[in-house]
Amino acid sequence: MTIPAAVQRGSTEEMAKPPRRVTAVATLVALIAAVVMALGLAAWFRGEANQLGGSAAASNEALVDAGTTTAVSGQVREAVQRVFSYDYARLDDNERAASKVITGQYVQSFHQQFARVRALAPPQQAVVVATVPALAVKELDGDRAIVVVFLDQQAHQGGQAKPLLASGRLSVTAQLVDGSWKIADAEPF
Repeated sequence: MTIPAAVQRGSTEEMAKPPRRVTAVATLVALIAAVVMALGLAAWFRGEANQLGGSAAASNEALVDAGTTTAVSGQVREAVQRVFSYDYARLDDNERAASKVITGQYVQSFHQQFARVRALAPPQQAVVVATVPALAVKELDGDRAIVVVFLDQQAHQGGQAKPLLASGRLSVTAQLVDGSWKIADAEPF
């Protein structure tokens, strides 16, 4: 039986090193792939940023302008409390005070509602005190704001020891007029 001769092999160093040309090509391909991935990610991030910048939340000043949002909140709170409070013995004063914090189409609506108060409050000796336990500026766009208002009212009637309590929610549209935020509309919801 014959034993085949050993196959001649080169040194192990020559076998372990890939040729220089293969290494250079692999490095170049890896660099090109990394650049393509970086450009793709950059384009994607830019698209996401543009989408966020154009969203309704980004254009809503109530989320970014804390000073104006605070001013709107305070002035609308005070205005709502004035408009929805009255004392049967001081109706003229109540109507004048409320007229200073309303504007636009709401003026006519308020006076129509207050005409009913004038008719019903004196015979009942009604005193209504409105408070705003919570509110939130939902939208602020320049000189216009939408405010969600939670309203509590206590109505005291002559001869009644226990007040009547009522709670509600309003969507108030406020308008900036001569530096003050006034009620331009108020709708229950």
